[in-house]
Amino acid sequence: MSFFLRFALATFVLLTASFAGCVLSAQQLGDSPVLRAVYGDFYPYSFTDSEGDAQGYSIDIIKDLAKPLGYDIQFVSAENPKQFLAMLAQGDVDLTVFLALTPERRAAGLATASLGAYVLSAYVRQDSKKTSVEALSGKRIGVVIGAISQSAAELLPGVALVEYQTSDTLLLALLRGEVDAVVSVSETFDERLRASFVEDKVRRLSPPLAVTPYGIIIRRELPEVHAAFERAIKQRVSPEKLTAVRTLWFGVDRSIVQHPWFGNVAMIVGGIALTTVALGIYTIRLRRRSAVLASESSANQLLIDAFDQMRAAIMIFDADMKAVHWNSGFVARFPELVPRLKSGATLSQVWVDFYQSGLLVNDLAPVGIAEFTQKMATTLREGRSDQRIVHTRQGCSFDLSIFPLGTRYYAAIWVDVSVLHQQQKQLADQRSELVRKNQQLLAFSAMAAHDLKAPLAQQKMLFEFIIEDLLEAQMPLPLDAQHNFDTLCDLSGRMSLLVSDLLDYAKADSDQAPSRCFVPNERLEDIVKMAAPREAMRIVITPDMPAVKVEPTCFDMVMRNLITNAAKHHDKRKGTITIRGYINQGQVVIDVEDDGPGISPADQERVFEPFSRLTQTEGTGLGLAFVQRTVAAWGGEITLRSAPVRGCIFSITLPPDTVEAAVVLPSVA
Repeated sequence: MSFFLRFALATFVLLTASFAGCVLSAQQLGDSPVLRAVYGDFYPYSFTDSEGDAQGYSIDIIKDLAKPLGYDIQFVSAENPKQFLAMLAQGDVDLTVFLALTPERRAAGLATASLGAYVLSAYVRQDSKKTSVEALSGKRIGVVIGAISQSAAELLPGVALVEYQTSDTLLLALLRGEVDAVVSVSETFDERLRASFVEDKVRRLSPPLAVTPYGIIIRRELPEVHAAFERAIKQRVSPEKLTAVRTLWFGVDRSIVQHPWFGNVAMIVGGIALTTVALGIYTIRLRRRSAVLASESSANQLLIDAFDQMRAAIMIFDADMKAVHWNSGFVARFPELVPRLKSGATLSQVWVDFYQSGLLVNDLAPVGIAEFTQKMATTLREGRSDQRIVHTRQGCSFDLSIFPLGTRYYAAIWVDVSVLHQQQKQLADQRSELVRKNQQLLAFSAMAAHDLKAPLAQQKMLFEFIIEDLLEAQMPLPLDAQHNFDTLCDLSGRMSLLVSDLLDYAKADSDQAPSRCFVPNERLEDIVKMAAPREAMRIVITPDMPAVKVEPTCFDMVMRNLITNAAKHHDKRKGTITIRGYINQGQVVIDVEDDGPGISPADQERVFEPFSRLTQTEGTGLGLAFVQRTVAAWGGEITLRSAPVRGCIFSITLPPDTVEAAVVLPSVA
């Protein structure tokens, strides 16, 4: 059956069905009120054509339902289904085009009966090694924000969803490798692949992720409209009618052999073929040549239509890199260059015009523009792509991608990222401001610590002098007064310690002194002496530790904190603290292990929190917080685990870039 015959048959079915319910519905509803319907770029269900009108399968069905009911439809475009529901809730629109009837969307308004179902599938690039949906676990999955495909993608375990505004940007992200796979409605994504001539670069995984019915959602405040649409769907929307409209937008099912009349058609085609052979070889060649030309023309027109529907600025160049097509988005963005494109300008000439006309901010040397364009042309002819951010004189920023399109064409796509660029600039400015504020806060902390420590030290000394003077004068204080004086001395010492610890904690992630390579054994003996553990506490330091490259003074403070902490919290008079170092998978690991009471797994995460104290022993609760921030500033991490028998183990792991001339030891699992 020819395309024109199919088209005429489908049109006849539509006109007959429309005429059947026109008079009755118009009489019931009277005049023609206007309903606002929201739609998005979801070809071929709904899209905006080159003249700015709403077109598509769901657009035609809604028009056909509304007209006999006496309603005029005003179509309003939006980015994605998430915005559809927001506009519906705010009363900006009265109904939506076809949406998947999930519980969330049914709750957003009054849903009609089902008009079909979306089959949701996962797609990967042709060169991907993934052959099933189970292989996508834990991968990056692209979806259109707010679409039903987002819910289907969440069924995959442990995936990281990457949201895009439209299906076009979703397809580009998959082709560029920004995501491992995408999830979309099968029939629409397959149509988009065919229209863009990239179906050989993408494949669909089996089985489908979900099958979800779809329908129309009407604003909850319009129950009479909902009731009218429900009646119209029951009375006028038949499977035959839906099939006829779908044929106009989706084409004939490629599995045509499944139709009951296939045998008859095959016989007719066979007879025609025999008759055609009888007409002569010359006639056959003419028919074949005509079919090839018609197929190429149709394919080219589909590609042009697909590009026109995209909101980005697009240029297509032939094998000689001469401009052969540019969409309406390019005309709107760069009207000054359209005459040059019409005259057959090459890609290199267009690029030079961009800079010389002042449309783009020239970040190249004047003598380097020609060399740059020549290098770009060479890159494309070698089958490679080029991507960069460019800026216009008007302050707009574009993500420009230039890449081969098949074997005979090249494409340049300009995506407006001005908002994102401005947000990045704001973040950079905010970061600079935070750095400045942190520097001011650090300077204030240093001054405050200096100004507080001296009076506290003098205060403590004065308390001691008063006690000595009273003793020399043989004027013993009452026990209560003596206790109060002791408490004041103790509080002064604690406050001095708190000020010092607070200053160390504040400086932990600030700029440190230059790093230096050294072997920890060279410093640990002095560190242990400074830690001054009680005499009954035995410190064991294993020999031949690997070298590390960190700031030495901070290293001393970290190790002294860990040794002092282990000795202070030991529950026995005698104990052992073991310090060892080794290389594990290219990283240096230093363990500080004790045989004390240990720390319960429930409390092991809390020990690194500032001011966290698990016991009533003396301290400010800032020591381990200081250690964690200092190690993090080195690019490493510190962890805590229980010892095999008794006690706990603090492990400091330093990344490979801190290791220099390390002693090679066997790796520890």
